[in-house]
Amino acid sequence: MIERPDLPDVAADDDGDLGPKHPAFAAHFRDPIYDEQADDFAPFGNDEGWDLVVLTARRADELDGSTTLAQIDPEWFGDEAEVVAALDDDDVDMVDVVIGAAFTLLRLTGQIDDFGRALVFRALDARDRVYGAQPQTERMRGDLLAFG
Repeated sequence: MIERPDLPDVAADDDGDLGPKHPAFAAHFRDPIYDEQADDFAPFGNDEGWDLVVLTARRADELDGSTTLAQIDPEWFGDEAEVVAALDDDDVDMVDVVIGAAFTLLRLTGQIDDFGRALVFRALDARDRVYGAQPQTERMRGDLLAFG
């Protein structure tokens, strides 16, 4: 199991802003799951996804069209091989982190780097192995495939 740093606490009652939607994200990712805060299978509905989007939205002015998934939180994504191994081992926490970070990047910048894109598909596959096919996971996968 990969050792991961703890995210700073975002209080459960924090009505933190999910952040602005980049026009490309808003135009393509229209399903309600992309705003859902209570569904564990939605990108921001679990603790990891929620914390990532809220904390990253607070520094959205630091992001641009060249921001990579690894730059969302370098401590989590510093060793790519460890992240891939954790996903291949079906580490559910890392699955949630990767999905949350990928959709945070998409939401705030309207793009995702090639490695981040491959990683989120790997995380969605790991989620299917652990929990079986879920409609939210299928929606994310389909929307990502159609996003190009």
